[in-house]
Amino acid sequence: MQQINHRLLIAYDGTGYRGWQVQGTAPTIQLHLETVLSQLWQTDIRIHGSGRTDTGVHARGQVAHFLAPARFKSPQKLKEAMNALLPPTIRIRKVDHPSLHFHSRFSAKGKEYEYRITHHGEGSPFEINYAWQLKRQLNTKAMQEAAQELIGKHDFAAFASNPGYSRETTVRTIYNILFTSRKNLLTLRFTGSGFLYRMVRNLTGALVRVGDGRLQPTDIKRILKSASRSQAPPPAPAAGLYLNRVYYRQIKNK
Repeated sequence: MQQINHRLLIAYDGTGYRGWQVQGTAPTIQLHLETVLSQLWQTDIRIHGSGRTDTGVHARGQVAHFLAPARFKSPQKLKEAMNALLPPTIRIRKVDHPSLHFHSRFSAKGKEYEYRITHHGEGSPFEINYAWQLKRQLNTKAMQEAAQELIGKHDFAAFASNPGYSRETTVRTIYNILFTSRKNLLTLRFTGSGFLYRMVRNLTGALVRVGDGRLQPTDIKRILKSASRSQAPPPAPAAGLYLNRVYYRQIKNK
């Protein structure tokens, strides 16, 4: 039977999941999706995501695809069927049918991640799993100055954790790092050609060190040029990170 390509736009709360990728019987996003699809098609279905998210990381715009024979009258019907079977912490936002040449990972041109931080406050029990809660106030002006050193095409080896597999290159392009403040909530939005393993969390961890005075903005340039992970601070926690969007058209500098 002829197969067609199915593309899913997915949102999920990463709390309680061991990340995106299947890891045996551990609860992961991919495992839940494949279990539901295999139930709907009555055969094993393999799904491919645009990239892996770690334990505790959230997504508003993860993209995945799978090949399977036509089964539902419309994409909307498949969306409804999947959401009826998935846990409420995973929602299918949209379904469509791209060409067979589309691949959620290899066709991607870039991504946007968001990191949420609360600072100069007592914190909230309702934000524990959704933001990095800091009691001290951050110097956002210094952080923005430091962030400018990261814009452009660089070797980000110093801000890349070991993924456990080989990489062709650690060179990436960051188009923009946007800062938004509202009361005690600081949001950092990273847009780039692609991101290395834990790169956004590592960058955020370094920028926070600038914000609290333990590093100077000029230190970011020094760490970047070192190309050594040991020269950079620890990563920010997973809970504040969100995959916002995957781009499939060339991104213009913002």
